[in-house]
Amino acid sequence: MEDNDDMVLLRDAMDRTTDGLPPLPDLAPFAVREGRRRRARARFAVGAAAFGVLTVGALGLTLLPSPGTDVAGVAKHIDAEDEAERERATEHQRKTAALLDELLPAKVTDIRPVEGQVAEYRITVDGRPFIMTVSVRPMSASLIQDCHCEKDTKLKTVQIVDWADFKAAQYWYGKSRVTLSVFGWGTAVPLKARDLSAVTGDPRFMELVKARNAHPLEPEEPLGGGLTRPRTKL
Repeated sequence: MEDNDDMVLLRDAMDRTTDGLPPLPDLAPFAVREGRRRRARARFAVGAAAFGVLTVGALGLTLLPSPGTDVAGVAKHIDAEDEAERERATEHQRKTAALLDELLPAKVTDIRPVEGQVAEYRITVDGRPFIMTVSVRPMSASLIQDCHCEKDTKLKTVQIVDWADFKAAQYWYGKSRVTLSVFGWGTAVPLKARDLSAVTGDPRFMELVKARNAHPLEPEEPLGGGLTRPRTKL
């Protein structure tokens, strides 16, 4: 009974203390909203982990690379492949230039690879500059079928050109068209077509052809491709 009197007195005191204060808010709606926000945040976190980092902007969401994507690593891999390809091209040009220097007539006094053009060389003949092309270029699949040369072990002659300002010897081998040519651009070339074809008879030249046929350094020639002018100008 005494305890009950104390509880009554406590409630009266609390009522007097809270007189004039606004009523307590209803906490149920707040709890519902907070629960929804937490679920939304959880879903957003799962989406971000699955699809990458999401940046929220005024016009929506922008998808960025996922955290696991090593962009720098991919770039380094591509750079390494490009560097390896450049080294292969440089080595091929060096070997070809050395072989041409040995096999071409003595009147050819200088042979220099053209940087960036794997099939082209600056040569000096009787003191005059020319551009020489030594190309092992992949052919289209249809042309390979027409020439029946995919399994050939020797060069198959396509054409020999011995004009005053243009000398050329062209062959088929495997999947490739092999071309040796010198353009004069209106100036007489002091070489013979047989000087170019003589190069192809050397076993070392055939080794270069076989290597380039198996692992090309030039793009596939366009349809109807044949003898073309070099890209490099004197």
